Amino acid sequence: MKTTLFSSVMLLVSSMSFAQNVPINFEAGGNGAAWTWTTFENVDNPTLEIIANPDASGSNTSATVAKFTARLGGQPYAGCESNSGADLGPFVLDASTSTIKIMVWKSVISDVGIKLATASGWSQGDIKVPNTLINQWEELTFNFSSFINPPSSEGQLSQIIVFPDFNARTQDNIVYFDNITFNASAVTNDTPLTPAPTPTENAADVISMFSNAYTNVNVDTWRTSWSQATLEDILIQGNDTKKYTNLDFVGIETTTNTLDISNMTTLHVDVWSSNFTFFGVKLVDFGANGVYNGPGSDDVEHQVNFSTPAQGEWVSLDIPLSQFSGLVTKEHIGQYIFVGQPTGTSTVFVDNVYFYNGIVVPPVGPLVAAPTPIHAAADVISMFSNAYTNVTVDTWRTSWSNAVLEDILIVGNDTKKYSNLDFVGIETLASTIDATQMTHFRIDVWSADFTSFGVKLVDAGADGVIGGGDDVEHQVNFTLPVQNEWISLDIPLTDFTGLTARAHLAQYILVGQPTGATTVFVDNVYFRKSSVGFNSIENNTLVIYPNPVKAGNDIRVNNMDINRIDLFDLSGKVISSSNNSIINTNGLSEGIYFIKILSRNGELTTKKIAIN
Repeated sequence: MKTTLFSSVMLLVSSMSFAQNVPINFEAGGNGAAWTWTTFENVDNPTLEIIANPDASGSNTSATVAKFTARLGGQPYAGCESNSGADLGPFVLDASTSTIKIMVWKSVISDVGIKLATASGWSQGDIKVPNTLINQWEELTFNFSSFINPPSSEGQLSQIIVFPDFNARTQDNIVYFDNITFNASAVTNDTPLTPAPTPTENAADVISMFSNAYTNVNVDTWRTSWSQATLEDILIQGNDTKKYTNLDFVGIETTTNTLDISNMTTLHVDVWSSNFTFFGVKLVDFGANGVYNGPGSDDVEHQVNFSTPAQGEWVSLDIPLSQFSGLVTKEHIGQYIFVGQPTGTSTVFVDNVYFYNGIVVPPVGPLVAAPTPIHAAADVISMFSNAYTNVTVDTWRTSWSNAVLEDILIVGNDTKKYSNLDFVGIETLASTIDATQMTHFRIDVWSADFTSFGVKLVDAGADGVIGGGDDVEHQVNFTLPVQNEWISLDIPLTDFTGLTARAHLAQYILVGQPTGATTVFVDNVYFRKSSVGFNSIENNTLVIYPNPVKAGNDIRVNNMDINRIDLFDLSGKVISSSNNSIINTNGLSEGIYFIKILSRNGELTTKKIAIN
C-alpha cells in the first residue's frame, strides 16, 4: 500500500513538471494576458501592452496580441520576460516541446530572440531569427532541439524571455507578437546517416589535421575559447566526426607547431548540414615569428565563402590555395576558422580536414546557388530571380550577341549560363522598365575564368526605340573580379553617369573578358531602392554600408553621432579605428569582420560585415 501511494505521488510530480501553460495567446481566459511581464534594458521600460489585434488579417486573426515598444535609446537586447515559475510553469525540453513558434508583426527587419530560463537564472542562451516580412504577420520558428535541460541543481525551465527587436535603432520601433507555441520537433534528417567519403589522395602528398585515413598532425584545439559554437566529438558508423552546433564561428589552432603548407595546392574539408545557408573557411598564417599578432605584425589571412551550399548531404570542398589570395605566405599556418549561417543556429558536421599536393582541376561551375536576395519585394523590380515576381523580358540573348546562353539549375535554383562570352544583349523593348525610383542595379555573377566584367544599361528614351535619337547609356566595368565564387554586384545607379534618364530602360549588355572565351553564370538581376538589408541606407535603422564591401573601399555608418568605430576580426583583434562615420578596409583580405560603434551618448553597437 505504501509503495502504491509513493508511486502515485511520483507520477503526479512527474506530470506537473511538464504542465507548462501554453499556448501563449494573450486571449481572455487563455495564457499570457494576465501574466506578470517585466520589460528590461529599454530606457523607461514601458509596460508590455495587451491590445486588440491591429491587423486581424492574413496569418493571424486573433482578437488580442502583445505590443512591445522598443525604445530608440534601449539596448539591442531590450525585451520582456514572464514571471519565473508562476506564469509559464515548469517544463522540460524534449522532442514534443523543442520547436517554439511565435507570430510577429514588425515595421523593420531585425532579429527576434527567444530565451528559456530557470528561476535561478540558468539558461543556455537565446536563439535569434530575423523576420523576413514587414507590416504583416509572420510566423517565426525557433529550433531548441540541440539545447539541453538545466542540471538538477538549477531547477526546471520555467520562464520565457522575448527580444522582439534585437537590433540597434534610430527611432522607437513597435512590435506586436502573439501565439507562442511549443511544438514537436520537425521530422528531419538532421544527422548524416553515413560517414564522409573516404579520402583517396596519396598519403605522401597530404598534411592531415583530422581524418581516419591519414596520420594526423597535432592540433592544439578544435574549439578555441573565443569561438561561438559547441563542439562534440561523435562517431558515424565508427568514423570520427566533429559536430559543431549553434555555430556562428569556431577557431581551430595549431599554434604549438604551425603548419608549412607552401608545397600544398589544395585544402580539403568535408561538411554536412541540414540547415546551413552559408559556410566560410579562413586560414591565418602567423608569419615568421610564429605568433599571432606578434612583433612586426606579419600575420596574413584570407577567407573563402560558400553561399547556399547543398543541405542534407556530404559536401566535399576542395579549395585551391590560390583562392586564398590574401594568404601571401603559407609557412606558418596557425589558425583555421569555420563560419556558418544562419548565425548561431546552424549545425555542421566536419570530417577529413587536410591539405594535399595534387593537380588542381578548376571548377566548371558553381557548386552552390547564388545568394538569396534579402531586399523587400516592394522595393524591387526584378528581371530574373526566384525570390521575386519577374517583369517580362523579351530576350536574354539578342540575335546580335556574341555568347551562348543555357538555362540551367544549380541546387534547384534557376541560373543563366553564358559561355564563349564576348558580349550579350538583354532586352525589355516591349515593356521598358521605369527605374526612376530605384537606387541600385543588382546582379550576381560567377566565373572561373573572367578577368573583366562590364554592365551597360541603355535607356531608349520617350519614344521607346533603340536608336530613335534620344537614347542614353553607360557601362560600369569591374577589372579582375574574384573568380570561382558568387559575387554580388550591387551597383548604385549614380555610377552609370551617362545614364541621364532611366524611365524607359530597354537594353542591358553584359561584357566579359577574355573576349569570347569566358563563361559567366548569372542570377538575381533586379533594380532596387534602398531598404533594410545589405547595402541599404535607411533613416529608420542603423546601417553599415556597403555590406558586403570590396576590400580597399570605405565603410560608412548612417545617422549616427559617432565617437569611435573599431573594425576587428573574428579573433577579436582590432584592425583599424576611426573617429567619424567612415572607416577604410585597405589591406584587408576577404572574410567576415565586426564593427563596434560607440556613439557620443555612450551607446555601443556591434555589427557583422563581409569583405570581398
